[in-house]
Amino acid sequence: MEFLQELFHDLHIDPPVILVNIIGFLILLALMRKFFFGPISQFFTERQQEVAQWVGSAESAQQQAAQELSHIQGQRQEMLDQAQQEANEARQQARQQSDELLDEARQQALEREQRAEEHIRDSRERALAEARSEIAQLSTQLARRALGESLKDEEQQQLLEAALRDVEEIARRNSEQV
Repeated sequence: MEFLQELFHDLHIDPPVILVNIIGFLILLALMRKFFFGPISQFFTERQQEVAQWVGSAESAQQQAAQELSHIQGQRQEMLDQAQQEANEARQQARQQSDELLDEARQQALEREQRAEEHIRDSRERALAEARSEIAQLSTQLARRALGESLKDEEQQQLLEAALRDVEEIARRNSEQV
């Protein structure tokens, strides 16, 4: 121990001061542990728990977002299916209306064609009636001439040919009018 006392004396170290310093340091350490390290440790523990809660919340939010995304995609697909169905129905209605319009146009065309055929038939009948009337007049004139004059065979033949030419000319004019 003497060696220690000499060493302390040579180094100008006072053992009671060192002992007081050590006791002060231990008291300071105990106080720091109680008032400083304890709250810091508790703060870090609470902080760690909060971070764990945030991570858990983030994971649950991510799961919920995935579920929402799945739900939204399902709704989107339903809406697309419904829109496609409505488009198909609209196309079908358009085709039906188009078919109806075409049928109506065909019907109108047939009616016009029938009216035109009736008009042609009526015109032809009128033309034939006029031709018959004119033939009858020509025949009457021819008979008057034949009865009024005695004609030779050659003259009769010429009169008949002239009457036939007149009838053909009348028929040709009537057919051109139609």
